Amino acid sequence: MKKAYLFLSIAIVCAMVGCDQKPSTQVSDNDEKQMEQNDEKQSSPDLGFVENGQLKFYDIQKDETEVYTQETDSVVNAVCSTDGKVYYNVISDNHLLLKCLDIKADNSMPESLADWGLDLTATKENFALYGDMYLNNDQTQIALEVDIMWFAGPCYNLAIYDCASKTISKTILYQFNEEVETMDFFDDENNFKVYAPEANFDIGRFEDSDGFYYLNNGQKICLNDQLKDMEDMGDFEVEFDHDPIALDPSGKRLLFATDVYLGDGLLGFFAVSSLDGKTQIALPNSDVMEDRPQWLSNGSLVYIGYESDKDALYLMDTSGHIRTIAHTNKFFVLP
Repeated sequence: MKKAYLFLSIAIVCAMVGCDQKPSTQVSDNDEKQMEQNDEKQSSPDLGFVENGQLKFYDIQKDETEVYTQETDSVVNAVCSTDGKVYYNVISDNHLLLKCLDIKADNSMPESLADWGLDLTATKENFALYGDMYLNNDQTQIALEVDIMWFAGPCYNLAIYDCASKTISKTILYQFNEEVETMDFFDDENNFKVYAPEANFDIGRFEDSDGFYYLNNGQKICLNDQLKDMEDMGDFEVEFDHDPIALDPSGKRLLFATDVYLGDGLLGFFAVSSLDGKTQIALPNSDVMEDRPQWLSNGSLVYIGYESDKDALYLMDTSGHIRTIAHTNKFFVLP
């Protein structure tokens, strides 16, 4: 009888305080699964690019590249707006089509927007049917270089797609900085005025003299004294010029371009320096004639360079390690 009461008492206590460990273990497993699911939701692609006719997305956290398999046509170029719309061109049955993908929507499918109306069977010497694609400043229009010809320099027209009316306007001549019919894509000097991330540096007055300096509370700090490795160029006159571009998201590193004038020629590379000037990195294989590098939200940097005579997309992580993640010269940072 005492044993029965003792057993009953233990059972009651266990019911009150939860002696059964199995439910507790099950809750722990569920929590772990929930944490894994949350991690999957939080991890999302950081940039996109076009490679081998495919639209691809790269996730830095996972170090993985994913092909956008919902698009089966051959992709040639792409741009991305700040609200997550990826506009890209594909070749389908000898037509150049403009499509759109909303990367912020679940299971987004490609949407066909317009046919650029180009005859893709036409070929000429020193002639190309189309070139790069751009967003204008307010991201309401898309411009495509068309009818490109080369003489002393490129001459081309612009085909303009209006996102609101979903129509393509007549092409607008742009040739050697001559007068153009619209200023929506051009500045006062008739240079392209297209959407690009804003420069976000404000760390004092920059100076160009024997080096690249800025003043920090009156202290003169050099950002390129570790990068000067082109001092003896024979008969060439060497002039260094520097263009500060953007601070990283932490505000501790500055991306800048170093232009080296050799007589009438121009060479140059991109570089990154900490604001104290102690850590300086010349981005290998970079070229100032390419699109400028871009910071990602986690402090990594992406840029276009060359690798074995091929275009390459490089990633510099937050520790300064640089590696190739694709072979392409067409990329965009995702919002």
